[in-house]
Amino acid sequence: MNTYVSKCLVYEGPGRVRPDRMEITCGPTDVVIRVDVCGRCGTDERLFREPHPNVRTPTVLGHEIAGRVVEVGRDVAGLTRGIGYKQGQTLRPEEIAPAPGRRVTVQSRIARMRDGLMLMRDPIQNLSFRIPGGFAQYMKIPADMLQSGSMLLVPDRVTDEEAALVEPAACALESIFATPHAAGVDAEGRHIVRSGIRQGGRTLIIGSGTLAMIYGRLARLEGAEEVWFLVRSPGKAALLRGSLGDWPKFEIVPDYGGLPLPEKLRTEAGLAQKFFELTGGALFDDVVLAAASVDAERLMFQLLNPDGYGVAACFAGLHRAVELAMVDHLHYRMAKAVGTSGCSTRSMETVLDWVTRGKLSLQGLVCPRRYTLNDDPVEFFQTKADGRKPMLYPWD
Repeated sequence: MNTYVSKCLVYEGPGRVRPDRMEITCGPTDVVIRVDVCGRCGTDERLFREPHPNVRTPTVLGHEIAGRVVEVGRDVAGLTRGIGYKQGQTLRPEEIAPAPGRRVTVQSRIARMRDGLMLMRDPIQNLSFRIPGGFAQYMKIPADMLQSGSMLLVPDRVTDEEAALVEPAACALESIFATPHAAGVDAEGRHIVRSGIRQGGRTLIIGSGTLAMIYGRLARLEGAEEVWFLVRSPGKAALLRGSLGDWPKFEIVPDYGGLPLPEKLRTEAGLAQKFFELTGGALFDDVVLAAASVDAERLMFQLLNPDGYGVAACFAGLHRAVELAMVDHLHYRMAKAVGTSGCSTRSMETVLDWVTRGKLSLQGLVCPRRYTLNDDPVEFFQTKADGRKPMLYPWD
């Protein structure tokens, strides 16, 4: 049983993050990993601005992790009774007690399950909210995370940065897989739905960051015939082209967030009319909100196909008030809004498998600057960088 002295970033509340050191001891039912890289999630950025009732402070945030095993507790191999995602299963010792040096990533929310679906309320465990996370040199993975299958082995061909992006990519995939497109009715009139991006349809991504680019790649994989991006500048469009290639279409809309509400509504009506003309009146079968903006939340409903069955997959969920709701659009079932907060372990396994097989690429999506524990933590938590995800490299 060893003790590790770990440099870390301690989160004490909004606006308060300090560099520190902590001691981590590997107990008999723990696994200790060395954190090689940890991505900053939008949740981490938001916590720096505003409090969250479920976060136990002080804590170490960070849950988009790639690391390697340094020690396995002496009793870990006996933790074979599955819980959560693995409820009712018997785990193999090699699943929960990998040899030191094996690379891993983790599922941060250990959820209770029903019918194979993750339940959001009252999780068994929540990494970084309840126990220290990955903005540190070392991290301890306790028994409940091991028994729920939340430590996933990373194949050699997957880079550390790709492994750290598996969790946010799985969050995006989770919302896509939850989108219920109408596929007809049965003999008694029950609606038949197919989850996922409408195949052969048209998808719009609102946003230009790492999650927006992941959504674009997933939409294309899921069978969208056209994928559009709504971005704020030619520079953003150029960045996306450099990362994604020449298959997306772009529409550039300067930021109008500072305008009074009546002017915002006129701007959005003009955008809806423009897209109506650009798409021959069809608009979009799927609109993905990958931008933290009330205006974007309101706009997405105006851009859904009014003659079909549009779905808005909102990465951040509809968590803010929308000043103008498309009541009829929703009431008459022509649109659905599906949010996600976190991802299931099953979605993480799917993304990791797709990346390993080369079906999905997560390359070119990370900020080129390597943030370290020697940098100003305020800058790390607040930076917009170049729109791509900032990563912390604890050992640089």
